[in-house]
Amino acid sequence: MPRYIAGTEVYTHSLAKLQQDAGHQVSIITPHIEHYAPGKIQDYYQYDGIDVYQFLETANPANREFYSGNRKPLGLNNFFELIKKLQPDVVHFHELNRSIGITIEHLKLARQIASKIFITMHLSFYTCNTNRLVKKNKLCSGQIIELDCSACTYNSIYKFPNLLAALMANFSVVMNRTGISSRLMPGKFTTLVAMPSTIQRIKNELKELVENVDQIISLTEFYKKILILNGVPEKKITFIPQALANAVGKNVTPTQFIKSETLRLVFIGRIQPQKGLHLIIEAFKSFSETELSIDIYGKPEDSAYYKKCIADSERMTNINWKGLIEGNKVVSMLSGFDFLCLPSLFSEMSPLVIQEAFAAGIPVLASKVYGNMEQIEHKKNGLLFEFNSASDLVVQLKKLIAQPELIGKMKQQIQLPKTFDEVYKSYMQLYQSN
Repeated sequence: MPRYIAGTEVYTHSLAKLQQDAGHQVSIITPHIEHYAPGKIQDYYQYDGIDVYQFLETANPANREFYSGNRKPLGLNNFFELIKKLQPDVVHFHELNRSIGITIEHLKLARQIASKIFITMHLSFYTCNTNRLVKKNKLCSGQIIELDCSACTYNSIYKFPNLLAALMANFSVVMNRTGISSRLMPGKFTTLVAMPSTIQRIKNELKELVENVDQIISLTEFYKKILILNGVPEKKITFIPQALANAVGKNVTPTQFIKSETLRLVFIGRIQPQKGLHLIIEAFKSFSETELSIDIYGKPEDSAYYKKCIADSERMTNINWKGLIEGNKVVSMLSGFDFLCLPSLFSEMSPLVIQEAFAAGIPVLASKVYGNMEQIEHKKNGLLFEFNSASDLVVQLKKLIAQPELIGKMKQQIQLPKTFDEVYKSYMQLYQSN
């Protein structure tokens, strides 16, 4: 913050602020990647009274050698000097991701300075190369398997048909095991063929991570099970569920459901293919404009996808594009709707917007992916529809229109989310017990 604000940033800020308020000295460290933002870095600033330090990373995260792990980050020494200067008792990582310049190498260096190292896993890329936990349009077990994960990457990221993806995976595994791929000239084909080595790196780095941290924090039960499936000792994992920042949702009184002619839906999130907005647009074609309406809030992160969604919904007056909304206004805004719609096409870890909807007292209509299913009980505090299925989304929407009393019943069964005070207490106990 303030340059980038999403779930992980909000979570980290909430935790840091409570720690600071309790009298602890708290600093945030973040990389400045010169490739993405050329020019002089702001190596120190304050955000909401919290010290923020940046270290310079000059490597291009998209470089194949860097991304594959064959070349260490060039800014490692900058990070190390900053850690030495701050001399922390605890270093708490909230993301390891080569694309943003924080890697396992940084974690190992921090281990040399701090007596305690923790990591909270906000995303699934510690075990899943695609960060989706979806394989061939179905939920994946999450186990890292060289051949299967390579084929899944070819299929879901590179859009190879299933058969071609399987053939390419088998070919690439042979090329890597014989050492042929390492002798190829750099290029797109070489990057494709090297996929099994990328999968192996993910597996190796998870093992290194376990060896170098005192505790891994999982925000969900499902991801804790996936970590155990991949060989992480259960004693090394602590489950601390998602919660809302303390300032969010205060003074918001959930409204009673009042049956009206039009069912009012809302979507909040990044506007990109993985969020599944096109499913909403497709589903809305089955209804009259007086039956349903939806307001869409979010930042376009894929301009081509955004333009296509706008074009596809151009004549649909019941789809309203509202732009961005300030975080502290989300819950009060949500309270004016009947349902939040979350048609995710990947397994989000623990979507904060679900907690925000519950704080506003409205149920959630969401796709059947891990992060959604852990928070939503079908017909209790929301509805679930089949993954990547506009037709099943239509079925659930028709159910709500035909049986509006379901909405009132679900609203009554919503439990208000936990506050971040509870998360803070769990972390402090964890720091002190390790």
